[in-house]
Amino acid sequence: METKPYKNRWFLAVNGVIAILFGLLLLLFTQKIILGVVFFAGLVITLGGLCFLLIAIYHLKKDRNVGMLILQSVFSLAIGLGIMIFQKESLKLFFLLFGVWAIIVGIFQLVILVNIKRNLSNKNFILFNGLLTIVLGILMILEKDEIPVFLAKFMGAFSTLLGIVMVYLSVIIRKTAMMTENETDHPSR
Repeated sequence: METKPYKNRWFLAVNGVIAILFGLLLLLFTQKIILGVVFFAGLVITLGGLCFLLIAIYHLKKDRNVGMLILQSVFSLAIGLGIMIFQKESLKLFFLLFGVWAIIVGIFQLVILVNIKRNLSNKNFILFNGLLTIVLGILMILEKDEIPVFLAKFMGAFSTLLGIVMVYLSVIIRKTAMMTENETDHPSR
């Protein structure tokens, strides 16, 4: 079926929302508030690890296999405590992971653009956005020192714009998929 490339449009929509939230976080909050958010994210992950550990203990008493639960709880506890203790390093790691994520999303946008069979009027804009997303990801990975305020605000604005474009692209892909399905269901004579 010709609509297979369109089945993963949800990936763009979900990542678009993540990018918008990340962009708003950078635009609206100071570094001190962001470090506080990082601390509470570590706290939530730690509490999740404790919950997994309690569930594992509960299942262990009932003679159930709990190997994966214990492994998941240990990793969650280690990551959560690491984030809480090393907030600044965690923030750098977060930006590194976000940079890798941005590169993957940019490549994904370019792949979708290549696989779209229809001629879109805004194909150049999507191409530019995909390439700019990859460049932003590379800049985030290469940034070794404290993230300058200007770069953080720029990344926040770009991330918000990127998120909006990804959500918009997922809507275009959905419409294109629906049009393709309609043409397949009702071929012209």
